[in-house]
Amino acid sequence: MIRTLFAVLDEDTVRANRRQLLRVTALAVLEGVSYGLALPVLAALLRDDLSAAGRWLVALVAATLATMFTRRRQVVQGAATAIGTIHALQRRIASHTAALPLAWFTPDRAAALPRIAAQGAVATGRGVPYQFISLVGGVLTPAVVLGAAALVDWRPALVMLLSAPLLYWVHHRTTSVVDEVEARTHAADAEASARVVEFAEAQATLRASGTERLGRALLTDALDAAGAARRADVRREITARVGFGVAVQLAVGAVVAAVAWVLLREPTHVALLVALLVLAVRFAEPIATLGDVARDMRAGRGHLARIEELYRVAPLPLPAVPSPLPDGPLDVEFRAVGFGPAGTPVLDGFDLRVPAGTTTALVGPSGAGKTTVLRLAARFADPDAGQVLIGGVDVRELAPDTLYGALSVVLQDVVLTEGTVRENVLAGRPDISPGELARAAGSAGVDAMVARLPRGWDTPVGDRGGALSGGERQRVALARAALREGRVVLLDEATAALDPVSERIVACWIASLSGRTTLLVVAHELHTTANADQIVVLGDDPVGGIVERGTHEELLALDGRYARMWRTRTEAEGWRLDSVPSDPVPSDPVPLDPVPLDGAAP
Repeated sequence: MIRTLFAVLDEDTVRANRRQLLRVTALAVLEGVSYGLALPVLAALLRDDLSAAGRWLVALVAATLATMFTRRRQVVQGAATAIGTIHALQRRIASHTAALPLAWFTPDRAAALPRIAAQGAVATGRGVPYQFISLVGGVLTPAVVLGAAALVDWRPALVMLLSAPLLYWVHHRTTSVVDEVEARTHAADAEASARVVEFAEAQATLRASGTERLGRALLTDALDAAGAARRADVRREITARVGFGVAVQLAVGAVVAAVAWVLLREPTHVALLVALLVLAVRFAEPIATLGDVARDMRAGRGHLARIEELYRVAPLPLPAVPSPLPDGPLDVEFRAVGFGPAGTPVLDGFDLRVPAGTTTALVGPSGAGKTTVLRLAARFADPDAGQVLIGGVDVRELAPDTLYGALSVVLQDVVLTEGTVRENVLAGRPDISPGELARAAGSAGVDAMVARLPRGWDTPVGDRGGALSGGERQRVALARAALREGRVVLLDEATAALDPVSERIVACWIASLSGRTTLLVVAHELHTTANADQIVVLGDDPVGGIVERGTHEELLALDGRYARMWRTRTEAEGWRLDSVPSDPVPSDPVPLDPVPLDGAAP
């Protein structure tokens, strides 16, 4: 466990824990010496040898004072070591998690992550300063007591020695069985946490679809499973404690029986053997404390195993010697890119070049890989094959600060951080001037939004931006991207949640960036991309393949998939609701043909 613990910590924290482990070891030895010195003191007093008792008493007082001083230092330094370890471990977990590919963040893993970073870090950080006091004391202190007992009489000492491996075996067997139950408890708790979050976030959908009862049933089933797992854990814990306690008492009974046997054979050794009985209790006491901390130590091992498992997930690799980016606008290029999480291909042999200072729009049906293209450009994941280059440099050769310093990214699912509207807009550039903030707010329609909010720019956005509507969150993200002035702008459905007026504002903002930056835009609203320098139509046959490319006019003249999509959307914009006719509704109305979402001809 020590080796695993040190493997998940940084070097400075490892050194602090090693020093604490030495203090714990010294304390355990001194406690054993103090217990052992009580033996000759008691023996001398029982023999009425006050002179010898005084000498041994001086040694006992000196050992006791040293023990008290060491314990005080161990407690003070232990608290500092535990707090430092917890903070360092949480920072390291956060840094490692921030470098993981986005595909790792499944709902179950996201639900378990807070427990790893909070409870796991606390349990692991307390390991050496607190739990190892009992562990080391339960081994070293009885060992020193055993040596002192052997100086009095080897026969009871031999019983103590033989009982030690038996106690260890009982402790190991009971705790290993409970470890399996604790692992199932953790999995059940993680599942219940995921269902709680899912139930809370999906309330609108569950109520509107009339499936709230189903959602509640899934939640209660998960909670019932977690409760059953915890009850099983408690039952096994009680069994383990009782079993280990019985084993300790049997060991003490065996020592008492050995002392009684010696007394029957050699009654002249009464004084020493009575003292030996007292020492036998001192021998069993530290071992018994192992049972008291067994649950904490087992939980610590479980948390430590989960942290180690998290560390085994390979982060996106960083270059040993990062490459610089050239000055000015940057081109974006995909060369024979293949990508498919979990073995499902999304892109296969994908080739695309976005010239510097131009606008390229990606259109096509859902699932064609449009968002995947943007995420690879932002290096949220690495391709399985091929290269993604920005400014002629593979994104894998760029330091994160260099890459993200050149990008402005607005994704389809906008999540804001806890704070105000102002703080979220200024997240990328907190030192921006009021004039620049006003221009960015106007370009994204945030100025009109804050004008109607009760506290304006200082309105709290709530957890994950939940106090704002989807369109308002999108405006904040667009304003933040405008302030960053990235040389490459990646927009994923930038106008998906905006009203028509704001759509036109954003379309004008996109047009204003033409020539000054490189834009790669994913959009379903085709009129927002009609002025793009290049429109790329993706299809699902072949997987993630380009079926058409060209300007708006060229693709309309081609009269292919893009032209069909354009006609479908144009016709849909002209739909209106007529007044209800006075004639009765036919008994067998003719069903309407649905308009396909991918723009194919009906």
